[in-house]
Amino acid sequence: MNYLLDTHTFIWTVLDTSKISEKVLNIIEDPTNTIYISSLSFWEISIKTRLGKMDFRYIDIRHLPNIATQYGFTILESSPYDMVCEGELAYFKEHRDPFDRMLVNLAIRHNLVLLSKDAQFSRYIPSGLQLLWT
Repeated sequence: MNYLLDTHTFIWTVLDTSKISEKVLNIIEDPTNTIYISSLSFWEISIKTRLGKMDFRYIDIRHLPNIATQYGFTILESSPYDMVCEGELAYFKEHRDPFDRMLVNLAIRHNLVLLSKDAQFSRYIPSGLQLLWT
């Protein structure tokens, strides 16, 4: 199967797997699955690290793309069409995070199961999002 990691799922994979559900960890570790990480997640990490909202302790965030490939993850680059299609998603004033919306959009457009603990994502299941955590 094909899966897309939410940004926090990727971070926990690198820093603290105890925060990941057993089911999701088994999926990530299964070599028959293709695990994608969006290039947008690296941008989100960069911004949030600069703002002091994330701390990678001993890891230089510039190495995260290499770390992702070392884990066997495939980096999913966003196309201009991916970007403009985000506007077609249902809009919820309670959930305006542009990074979250882009990840939802990418998962739907590329038929990927999004691995995320974020309960806000369940709003997009009627739009075709496949979501998994527990």
